[in-house]
Amino acid sequence: MSSTVDMKNEEAVPYTGPKPYGMSDDLIVPGALDLECDERLWVPQSKDVEFRPLVLSASQGYFVNILRVRRSGILSRHRHAGAVHAFTLRGRWHYLEYDWWAEAGTYAFEPPGDIHTLEVPEDVTEMATLFHVSGAYIY
Repeated sequence: MSSTVDMKNEEAVPYTGPKPYGMSDDLIVPGALDLECDERLWVPQSKDVEFRPLVLSASQGYFVNILRVRRSGILSRHRHAGAVHAFTLRGRWHYLEYDWWAEAGTYAFEPPGDIHTLEVPEDVTEMATLFHVSGAYIY
């Protein structure tokens, strides 16, 4: 019994050794999923389309952002050089090339090289999706 207690105490001790060479500090974004945050955190992309960058990593070739769309219609046809992970937070959207719909709570994986056309339907007043994009984004 005492060995279990001792192990728990050891696990609670933080690591104090050196970080690997060139390693950056952790990035913490409080309220990252707060879609009602300060409007200055949103970057306009076009009318009623904006994104909130959470991390932009040029050195590792990826970015994570929240895309917010406040209109219906076609956003863009595009291709990704790397994999994309998407988690829909609000509203719904789909790619014209596929039968599936991404609704709030849906996770979608997009393989590298896929070409698709993003559409937000007319009955949606706001769509918000968190995207983790690796590699180039090609229009």
